Amino acid sequence: MNVLAISDGSKRDMDKDMAEMQENAERGLCGDAKTDDCCCEVDLELARAFKALGHPARLMILSKLGSHQHCCGDICSSLPLAQSTVSQHLKVLRECGFIEWQTAGPQSHYRVNSEKVSWFLARSEAFFAGVTNSLSNID
Repeated sequence: MNVLAISDGSKRDMDKDMAEMQENAERGLCGDAKTDDCCCEVDLELARAFKALGHPARLMILSKLGSHQHCCGDICSSLPLAQSTVSQHLKVLRECGFIEWQTAGPQSHYRVNSEKVSWFLARSEAFFAGVTNSLSNID
């Protein structure tokens, strides 16, 4: 069995880890020999979404945005973080699809992508339902 060493969590390392897990799953190099269940059948998009939400500042940003559109300055004024830090967190949320943005002259306006939030809620609920079902099958 190929052993996967989990990295320190940087984006590049996480992507590398997930790619390796996916490759192992496709080649059948993991899993339980008795059941042929593969431990590497990972929902990569869901894992990336959890990672994007894994910082308190990003959760505060989503909360601040709510159902409204805000410019970066508005978001910065409500958080105890430097503008450059907020911009980096906005970039992570944008890349994962949790927020959308549009430019209006020199400003960028951000809003929550409700479709992505709905997708995340449904996928994470299905994921944890599977975990719960697995737990109930433990002898």
